[in-house]
Amino acid sequence: MEKRYNVMIVEDDAFIRKVLRQSLHQDFEVISHINAFEAMDWLEKGNPVDIILTDLKMPFMNGQEFIRTIRASALFRKTPIIILSTFDDSATRIACLEEGADDYMIKPFNPMEVKAKIMAVLRRTEHRVKPSSAGATE
Repeated sequence: MEKRYNVMIVEDDAFIRKVLRQSLHQDFEVISHINAFEAMDWLEKGNPVDIILTDLKMPFMNGQEFIRTIRASALFRKTPIIILSTFDDSATRIACLEEGADDYMIKPFNPMEVKAKIMAVLRRTEHRVKPSSAGATE
C-alpha cells in the first residue's frame, strides 16, 4: 500500500479550505487550521505532517512569520511549505522563497495544479523528509 502523505492546510478562508480539502482528500490525509497559531499548537503536540500549504494574509501570525517559525524549529525546519496567496508581486514571492518556502502559487488556483505541486515538492524533498511516525527523532 502506498504511503498517504499528511498535508496541512493553514488558511483562514473557509471556502478555500473546503475546496482544498475536497480536491486533496482522496490522495492525502488532510488536516486544516484557520491560522498559524492553531497550526503550530497542533504540530507541537507531536502530530505528523509531510507538507504545509499556507496562506500569507492571516490573523495573529502572517504566512511569512509562520515560515520563519517553522524554519527556526529543529523539529519542523525540513517540512516542505507551499504558499497559496493572492499577493502576485515578485517581491513577495521572492521574500517567501528566500525565507524558506519551497513553492509559491497565486490565488485563484487550479486544485489539480495544487495537487501536482504537492507531489513535485514531496518528490524533491523526500530524501530529507522522514516518514511520519510518533516519537520520530532526528
